[in-house]
Amino acid sequence: MSNRAPSGALIAFKPRLTDNPALVCVPWAGAGAAPFRAWTSVFGTAAAVYGVRLPGRESRIDEPFFEDVDSLVKSIVAEVESLGDRPIVLFGHCSGALLAYEAARALGPRVTRLVVASQLPPAEAARTAADELGSRESLAERYLGEDVADDSEMRAVALEILEADIRAVSGYQFTPGRLRIPITVFHGMNDREIRSADLAGWVAESTILSEIREVANADHMFSGAAWANLAELIAVELGLVTV
Repeated sequence: MSNRAPSGALIAFKPRLTDNPALVCVPWAGAGAAPFRAWTSVFGTAAAVYGVRLPGRESRIDEPFFEDVDSLVKSIVAEVESLGDRPIVLFGHCSGALLAYEAARALGPRVTRLVVASQLPPAEAARTAADELGSRESLAERYLGEDVADDSEMRAVALEILEADIRAVSGYQFTPGRLRIPITVFHGMNDREIRSADLAGWVAESTILSEIREVANADHMFSGAAWANLAELIAVELGLVTV
């Protein structure tokens, strides 16, 4: 078991529960680890919630962005390996789902389950990745909240991070190879970007039965109350809480 503490790239929001399962959360393009802080109240002591903080944001604002998916995945893998032999669940939202998927492939049996939300299956995402770049206005409309979009300084910083992440993901190339762990896919029923039917390809990415879960009152970003609801649904799916 590794004794190396996670670096500033993997954020534990509470004192580390070294014997409990670790839920390692990979954010969407442009985001940092902070959104996952709210999930700690849902999981309590049942699991330790970690947020992945990639270069160029939050406390790593002065570090250069990674330019490709391979570099992003390698950094995530290195951080997960620092958690030792405890059970690991990887969660990824939007483009973070692709990074979590590739990290799960690289880590093999160290990961017990992959959970993703609001992302096309890897093979389909690879075919459409370059289309994500678009214009700055379309990116701001899709990804930035009103509080950021209406502040010119915050908007400029956020768009720089967002564009860097999407450039990296735009070069994503899918290589076939099925996981040997369950995959759970969450999809907001109010998602106007991805249809439920578009997600069927995720089932083919595992040798074990995988499922797609529809979530009522949730949009593509799982905004507002849907964000905490998503955490609750994941906790139930993992058998960490009961309903």
